[in-house]
Amino acid sequence: HVFRPRSVGEGLGRAWYPPWNSGSSLYFTTKAGAEQTCQEVRFIPVRFKDAYGPVGAWFLLFKSRATNAMGGSYMDERKDELEKWKPYGLVKPIPANLRNWLGMMDVTEGKGPIYMRTEEAIQKIADAYKDDPKAFKKKMKELEEEAWEDFLDMTISQSILWAATNVQPEEKKSEIAAAEPYFIGSHSGASGAWISGPEDLQTEATKKAGYFWGYENMSTVKGLFCVGDASGASSHKFSSGSHAEGRIAAKAAIRFILDNNTQPAVDAAKVAELKDAILKPLKVYEENYKKTTDPDINPNYIRPKMFMFRLQKIMDEYAAGVTANFQTNQASLERALELITWLKEDSANLAAADLHELMRCWENVQRMWQAEAHVRTILFREETRWPGYYRRADFPGMKDDWKAFANCKWDPKTGAWEMIKRPVVDLV
Repeated sequence: HVFRPRSVGEGLGRAWYPPWNSGSSLYFTTKAGAEQTCQEVRFIPVRFKDAYGPVGAWFLLFKSRATNAMGGSYMDERKDELEKWKPYGLVKPIPANLRNWLGMMDVTEGKGPIYMRTEEAIQKIADAYKDDPKAFKKKMKELEEEAWEDFLDMTISQSILWAATNVQPEEKKSEIAAAEPYFIGSHSGASGAWISGPEDLQTEATKKAGYFWGYENMSTVKGLFCVGDASGASSHKFSSGSHAEGRIAAKAAIRFILDNNTQPAVDAAKVAELKDAILKPLKVYEENYKKTTDPDINPNYIRPKMFMFRLQKIMDEYAAGVTANFQTNQASLERALELITWLKEDSANLAAADLHELMRCWENVQRMWQAEAHVRTILFREETRWPGYYRRADFPGMKDDWKAFANCKWDPKTGAWEMIKRPVVDLV
């Protein structure tokens, strides 16, 4: 929810990634001074349009294909485009962002919408039974049930949308579309903290490049360990990988505690100061809400929902969101940073009428920091390495000198950002 979702108005709040994931890990690690990596790497899933139903079962189980509105298969018709993105464009399976990119090219050329050919896939499977009418009818019923169960198991709202729009998958093709961008530690996402790797895998080159400093999964802040969405440059971990990563980090953290077994000195005055800061939105609202007839409209504060809309508008329009057709350039990114600076100033005037809104206030502050880290890192990386996730229109191709990690770090003492380029060291 850093970017404005496709679902607005009546569908407001519908998104692919859980809305309660607000970038907390990025916020807390960055504010502590931890170096971040891959903050330019976002993930854009292609899903059934508007309800975000999964497409995997259709591609893998039903062996369906996606076509443009004219019936053309963009994966076949645009194979030549993959040559431009060697070596990644020539591997199997084709990377998700490049599959996105080929479909986006069709949409840009006016060949959309893009469709999942559900009716074609079901018919093709059932055709194996066409000489036996009874078996054919039975198989069609099984396939129809599987099609609905796929959504009922994972994305019930997609089933509701199909029912509401009279979609029978065995008879009618269904729209798919690229969703808005997300920041995630699974799938093709990679944003997170720069963490120490395991000692037994290090070489002189990796140590020189800053891949290791003593404890697995420890950030550049002493004693701060990161896993899951919080750790960067480790895509495709999902829940099982995050669990394994958590076990590795927990064991390393215990070693750290045994090696540094001293009680930290906690400043009680600092704790009190932080409590006041956390509760400030409640105070701002209480002191000002009676000054206008409508508590939502007040010159003395901004409520979290309106704050969220402002942030999402900035990111959508200037940082390669849906509205911008996933494209951006230096001028747009610099404008985004200017607007985020003003938004950050206004965050001091966030107001909360209750504890729920207080939570929403801080979720939006966290999103704002995630947004800034993302914009700064896209601006830093002067190339396009992930077409289909975002495209730098002013740097539309890959560059050899940018086969590197684009890192960033915020200094808690000075408030200044530092951009860091770290080499990719191949171990295999």
